[in-house]
Amino acid sequence: MRRIIAAITSGWVLLSGAPARAQEPVTSPEAAPVEEVEPPPTWRFKSKERKVKVVVLAGSIGAWPKQPYAERFMAMCKNVEVKNLSKVGFGAFQLKQRFKQQFLDNPYVNLRDPDLEYWLVFQGGLNSVGTPERTNHDIREMFVLAHARGLKVVALSLTPWGDDTDKKRWGGVQGLRYLRATRTVVDFVLGTLSPRQALGEFAARRPGGADAPWQAAELPEVAVDLFRSALRETGAPLRDVEALRAALERDRRRYEGLDEAAREAALQADAAEAAEIPRWFLRADLRSFDHIHPNTEGHRLIAETACPRLPASWGCDCPPAPPGSQPTGEAAVPAVAQAPAEAQPRLPTTTLLLLYPHWLRVLLGAPHL
Repeated sequence: MRRIIAAITSGWVLLSGAPARAQEPVTSPEAAPVEEVEPPPTWRFKSKERKVKVVVLAGSIGAWPKQPYAERFMAMCKNVEVKNLSKVGFGAFQLKQRFKQQFLDNPYVNLRDPDLEYWLVFQGGLNSVGTPERTNHDIREMFVLAHARGLKVVALSLTPWGDDTDKKRWGGVQGLRYLRATRTVVDFVLGTLSPRQALGEFAARRPGGADAPWQAAELPEVAVDLFRSALRETGAPLRDVEALRAALERDRRRYEGLDEAAREAALQADAAEAAEIPRWFLRADLRSFDHIHPNTEGHRLIAETACPRLPASWGCDCPPAPPGSQPTGEAAVPAVAQAPAEAQPRLPTTTLLLLYPHWLRVLLGAPHL
């Protein structure tokens, strides 16, 4: 029950925009995250029959309490034992520290056992997506740490998120910032960006420098694109292109230094991209208590989308891949898709809060309701 309350609390904080330690995206790359020291780990893998040991690391999506995708991997894959170390509210830096403290430094995990195979499944970074280059820097360091200790890596991309009601981040042309930031993190783990594109100023910290090609240790062995998958609301109506173009034209600094032809082309491209923002949101029927966290059905879809890509050594018995789960690129997604089945009516957030006890409403910052 405490885990469920924690998930509800973190979701409300992120949805409402109230101050939060890790849920609210950081806005300044110079604001380095604070390391959190957790109690020493006491857990251990227990199965003698399942020789593939998997640690799952993500934020609150991975920590979902009801049939999360981590549990489904273990059910689908006969050779796998899973430990889910996902943590509500943790961004990429905190997850990297948690990986070191709770897994690499765990005296009960024998990484030298020749009979065992170890994998990291990573699906984090949304809680720090406001600084995508910093997020990718921390994820890259985590992948290097994992490979240095003999693990292999499966990277699940960020899932679609956002809603028109979240005006602070997704309203109007402001949504371009979060859409592009999310894509930067997604495309790094998929290996489709150069080091400079993925890491920005952090690319210079790589041993080979900013212009050296990626080394194998910096990228996952397996990458699964959940962002451009059947989780997307591809049938959402487009926003008003002309209204968005007008808003963009009022931002004089955005196109400063461009000649007239280049400015016109950039305006058209940005307005068209902004109009499509709702089609990058999580499907309404796959949402839990907000537009960020997939529900149980969403976790089933995540697991089934990833399953065909998982290593053969895991011994997975995959159900048929969901339609649209393996697109070859953005062009493969139809401009207009059939809208999903109508979701069950959802109560307004204020109504939901009235169902909570007073102490929880105080915790959520709404004691007056």
